[in-house]
Amino acid sequence: MTLLEVPLNVSGFWVPVRGTSYLDTGSLGASLTLYPPAVFRISWGSGSPSINGVYLENYHEVSEYLRRRGITLYGNSPIPLGAGSAISGAVAIALAYAYLSLTEGSDPSMSNVGLLAHKIELDTGGGLGDVICQLTGGGLVLRCRPGPPGYGEAVRIPVEEDVEISIGLLSRRLTTREMLERYWRTFIEVGRRALSSFLSRPSLHTFLEVSRWFSAEVGFLTPELASKLDNVLASLSGRVLGYFIKKSLVVVVHEPGLGKPVRDALMKGLCYYVAPPFSLAREGVRLH
Repeated sequence: MTLLEVPLNVSGFWVPVRGTSYLDTGSLGASLTLYPPAVFRISWGSGSPSINGVYLENYHEVSEYLRRRGITLYGNSPIPLGAGSAISGAVAIALAYAYLSLTEGSDPSMSNVGLLAHKIELDTGGGLGDVICQLTGGGLVLRCRPGPPGYGEAVRIPVEEDVEISIGLLSRRLTTREMLERYWRTFIEVGRRALSSFLSRPSLHTFLEVSRWFSAEVGFLTPELASKLDNVLASLSGRVLGYFIKKSLVVVVHEPGLGKPVRDALMKGLCYYVAPPFSLAREGVRLH
């Protein structure tokens, strides 16, 4: 039995790139990799892979191949699949690792895992740049060339601040496929400006500033929602570094030990669930 720990990944802003193949398709932008991770147990079993008890029927040809060979995945994650925290990327990485362990040997290279996982993500309508960030880790990650490991490029941006990240789920739901279809052109136009601003002075502070601007410009953070968030977080303003919206997620970066007050604030008519605080994931995928 193998255990994989895959950090979550929440992008603050991005520029989607549709290339000629999966090797040059992906996104530019920056994101936070988070711990605790999604954890997958690769085990014998004849069922479909699952995450938090939800079975992913007919998920991908790789998962079907594994099922026919009597191998499956049992996953657990602090955030549900489809909310915007790269759980689909984590599933893809676990599937790719299990498949390559079976077909190429017991210890496949993470570069090859990332290559296949990125393709699985694109095939299933998942994220464009999550996999390479999850394999890179480091807390704050900049995607400077689109594509999977070996073709794309992601680098760690040093973070000196000691922070925690609280994530709340809004009631609205938007799949990644729907999001990209609806906002593709907007993401390109607004994302390029966001990326340029971030590159002028890359830091956690700039990331939060630019990510909030991006989420407002693309329509995730409406004026009404911004007003509500500012009001409920007002009493904590000196200890909250910033916030932004990604799909159906509210992402609040704050001082350590502030998880309960932030949770209480977000639960005041805004979020139906707030996960326990995350820390920045200083490394990528881990095997046990």
